[in-house]
Amino acid sequence: MNNKSISTPCFNFVLFAMLIVISLQSCVSPRDASIREWEKHEWQLVKVDKNDEPTWTIYKRKLVGTNFLEYKIEGDIKSSPQACISAFRRDIHNQADNLKNKKYPTYEIVDESKDSLLTYAIHNEPFPFKDTEMSVRYHFSRDIESKVEEVKWKEAWDENSVPPLSKKLSRVQTFRGAWNFSPVSINHCKAVNIIQFNPKKMPNWLVQPMVANFLKKGLEDIREMTSE
Repeated sequence: MNNKSISTPCFNFVLFAMLIVISLQSCVSPRDASIREWEKHEWQLVKVDKNDEPTWTIYKRKLVGTNFLEYKIEGDIKSSPQACISAFRRDIHNQADNLKNKKYPTYEIVDESKDSLLTYAIHNEPFPFKDTEMSVRYHFSRDIESKVEEVKWKEAWDENSVPPLSKKLSRVQTFRGAWNFSPVSINHCKAVNIIQFNPKKMPNWLVQPMVANFLKKGLEDIREMTSE
């Protein structure tokens, strides 16, 4: 017999083994892919306060079926939910009333009711970026039984009579988020701030520190305003 030939039983065994491997790969690969995709949409820890008793924690995840990222910060505030939501609303009025506002050269409250605010603002950005313009609707709500206070916001270009799009400005087409304040005890609540956005082509090494600093600053501002 020619030594280079393969006997039929041996060939059948090799073929059978290859079929098993291919079959296993076809079963395992979609499962592994599914797990990896699921993990993308679960909250992932980004950063924790370095104090012995952390005062905030930041997480992120990818929103299913979109290009959006969602970040959130959690932390305690030594104040009631009602005081926190009042401080948030007061800050919007302070921004609009400040005629020398360097952060927002334009900040207008276009419409206001008990449960809602509509704003138009131009945000001053560092060189070489264009200043950004935003039209945002805020909705305030309160759960009477749990005493949870919440404000949610999203872009509202269809509700606002704004100037034509300027080449000097970058319009923020999507701006969404929420604050949730739930009571822990008297004058003590848990605060959660969530924001959603499309990072587009911005790299993670640039996006993540910017968002983390934004969330920390927001929590610190609420703490400071409610301690006054």
